[in-house]
Amino acid sequence: MDYPTAVREVAGRMGIAIPEQTGRSGPDPREPLFSAASVAHDWFARQLRESPEAEEARAYLGSRGLDLDTVGPFELGFAPRGTPFLTAMAQLGLKEPVLLEAGLLAQRDDGSVAPRFRGRLLFPIHDLRGRVVGFGGRLLGPGEPKYLNSPETPIFKKGTMLYNLHEARRGDTKGESVVVVEEVLRCPQAGAGRLRTRGGPARHRR
Repeated sequence: MDYPTAVREVAGRMGIAIPEQTGRSGPDPREPLFSAASVAHDWFARQLRESPEAEEARAYLGSRGLDLDTVGPFELGFAPRGTPFLTAMAQLGLKEPVLLEAGLLAQRDDGSVAPRFRGRLLFPIHDLRGRVVGFGGRLLGPGEPKYLNSPETPIFKKGTMLYNLHEARRGDTKGESVVVVEEVLRCPQAGAGRLRTRGGPARHRR
């Protein structure tokens, strides 16, 4: 007999009930959202490195004693003002309904849509599998709110996620210590390894 049948046979002899899995099968329906977040993340990261408009973001990092090489492992990005994000996503074949559901667009009262993040330095937020599921954005220049997170979506649940935990947990599995810090971006400068913070960028200074 095959392995599952053998397990059932032995369990039956021992009087142990084996729960049968009845969950869904097939592709994950959230996959388009993961894909949209990943594509957006790559685009935002490129803007931070290459866009002239992102000079204010690079200058802000410099004012904090950070440069692109130091923060490279954190894969930060920049969201330009205006509609470049909408144009780029359309050219890459991403549809507005998917971008809305992924929290990358916001719908105005008149029904029109706009990029959720504009003029912000972006911190990608990952799930435990290392997939980008949302962003925290720090506003550069005057305005409110100073920090803005992705909204709750099928792939992003703020209350269940810790910033950079996908990296910090690698130390957990090896029995290493994990230190909770506020300024996680400074850890590489101090020679620290994979560390995590208590919350997303919207609540804690980087």
